[in-house]
Amino acid sequence: MRILYGVQGTGHGHLVRSAAMVAGLRGRGHDVHCLLTGRSSAAFADPEIRASHTLLEGFTGQATGGRVRMLQTLGQLRVARFLRDVRSFDASGFDLVLTDYEPVSAWIARRCGRPSIGVGHLYAFHGRLQLPGRTGPARWALRLFAPVYTPVRTAVGLHWHRFGGANLPPTISPDLVAAAEAGRPPDAGERFLVYLPAESEQSITALLGQLPDRRFVAYRPVPEPVERGNLSIRPYDRAAFVADLVACSGVITNAGFSLISEALHLGRRLLVQPIRRHPEQFLNGRALEALGLGTVVEQLTVEALEVWTDTPEPAPMNYPDVTGRLIDWIDGGAVRPVDDLAAEVWREVSWQPT
Repeated sequence: MRILYGVQGTGHGHLVRSAAMVAGLRGRGHDVHCLLTGRSSAAFADPEIRASHTLLEGFTGQATGGRVRMLQTLGQLRVARFLRDVRSFDASGFDLVLTDYEPVSAWIARRCGRPSIGVGHLYAFHGRLQLPGRTGPARWALRLFAPVYTPVRTAVGLHWHRFGGANLPPTISPDLVAAAEAGRPPDAGERFLVYLPAESEQSITALLGQLPDRRFVAYRPVPEPVERGNLSIRPYDRAAFVADLVACSGVITNAGFSLISEALHLGRRLLVQPIRRHPEQFLNGRALEALGLGTVVEQLTVEALEVWTDTPEPAPMNYPDVTGRLIDWIDGGAVRPVDDLAAEVWREVSWQPT
């Protein structure tokens, strides 16, 4: 098949998941062309994604100071450009459109009448997701924007639980699987990985500096590594990030899906501060609390850090090769009901949700 794969560049998780899917599909002999949106060309560094690609603008959100900046986000939307890109892209030569919540490719598929499949975490919220507590407003907000992002014919959601739907477990990238099999370095000691892209470097440094007997490694948009007392600040590099993730004792992060999934796969402690005004992250925080899989706080404090760093490490989830199962499913024509596929894959997870 000739496949158009829409890659959303607004988060590292979309990029890592898409790169693994593209590599697997090409390995089966499919001709995959990537449509990249949401970031500049330099951000799409993976050779699998760049091998055959088109770069368009798409949509992206703005988050600083730990919360979504709605006015900044709306101010950067270029709807006329979006519509022009959808109308002008020639998809007549493609047999299938795949998208990881990427809006341009999804609308191209609808305009051209191409079969389309969405694979990603956010599709989990489109069905009858059963979460405890008052989650209606956040779920309504996601559904409000869903037609903009995801007019796909078949949607495959990924989550940490089925939650009454046909969700599959998270996909874990091959590089992390390989690093996990090698094991944690014996000289790693106790250190904690910090990934808080919506927080300022100053606020992170000030907070973590109040725990001088703990060691932290933070990934930030800096040109070169910086040492600040008990905190090492490093520029993002996937290989280095994976090595530090495997070596760490716990992860401090916002409520993005992919990094939390990787930490759960490895069995690392989780301290999560959802980005405020972010519906997906709010719901992810609720899910973690309901499942007892991590510590979720509205605001990171010294007290919360002190309690959390002394908690025991959980057992690893050891998620199966969900990417491989999805590629098998797509390669076979995606005719099997997603419910059946989900039930089969969940039986292979070490931790069984109740």
